[in-house]
Amino acid sequence: IKYAAHKARLCTYDDVVGVYEQAVQAVPHCTDLWVSYCGFAMSAYEDPALIRSLFERAMSLVGKDYLCYHLWDKYIEFENSQKQLIQLATIYINVLKFPTKKLHKYYGSFKKLVTSLEQEVTLCGAEISSGNLYTSEAMEAEESEGYISSKVAGLFDQGGHLKPEALKQYLFAGERFYQRSSELDKEICGFEASIKRPFFHVKPLDDDQLENWNLYLDFVEKNGDFDWAVKLYERCLIPCANYSEFWIRYAEYVDAKGGREIANYALGRASSCFVKLPSMV
Repeated sequence: IKYAAHKARLCTYDDVVGVYEQAVQAVPHCTDLWVSYCGFAMSAYEDPALIRSLFERAMSLVGKDYLCYHLWDKYIEFENSQKQLIQLATIYINVLKFPTKKLHKYYGSFKKLVTSLEQEVTLCGAEISSGNLYTSEAMEAEESEGYISSKVAGLFDQGGHLKPEALKQYLFAGERFYQRSSELDKEICGFEASIKRPFFHVKPLDDDQLENWNLYLDFVEKNGDFDWAVKLYERCLIPCANYSEFWIRYAEYVDAKGGREIANYALGRASSCFVKLPSMV
């Protein structure tokens, strides 16, 4: 981050981008790097689509990090500056899909957005029905790939007017995501609170922190979300990079789940950069 800032003072924007790209290739699951990179893009890029695509790329990698709220805040700041209601509606429902340290704050923002949209519908003379939100169709569609985008895109008709029924379904989706994320947050907040050193340091970690990482990984593996597990392992391997047992555990887990390429990549990094090969045998 300091190197990129130095380049920004002395060189071209392309040089700065080159530093950030090198950084996120080396440590793709570091939230702080993406916050800095996206912040630079907001000040340097003129095309909002380029900035938006960078945020989306960042979220695909660190969106399940408990501390990624720094990046969500930056993303919200950007879309607020663009005054893009559709994009904000997308963010406010996406941010509820997974627990972060600011989950409850984001839920409040989501509710405020829905309230303002409800007022707009009411001013147009329409009414939002009070029927059962928990329709079987909505519950089945909730997990589909395009569920969120379809809910947001369906908020407005071709004339740009809000559709009351679509707003009801949008509210339903956000409520469901928040309920599930709140339950998960209660289960992982203890693990998160016990992480005292999220960064790399040559000094050894104490036994309590090592045990906490092992218990946290146990919990996520049992949860069954492979993507979340991979991201947590990558996050764990920042402060635990010098511990061969975590590299071996990571490789064995992903290999057992069919992720042979991920396992090979992890072992390659471990044996060539972080821990000597004899310690891994």
